[in-house]
Amino acid sequence: MLEKIGLPLLRHLDPERAHGLALSALKMGFGPLSGPHTTRRLRVSIAGLNLPNPIGLAAGFD
Repeated sequence: MLEKIGLPLLRHLDPERAHGLALSALKMGFGPLSGPHTTRRLRVSIAGLNLPNPIGLAAGFD
């Protein structure tokens, strides 16, 4: 449902407004219902560190 309704609406908003709404939704508990999803195939090793999944940063969330 989020992909069909929520994301198209967010994409039509000003980026800062969409960012603020996303943060507010997460603070109110409208986030993933389960914990982090990891599998063996996502594991990576970078500079001697073993990580459960690849690292990624999103603009505004770094």
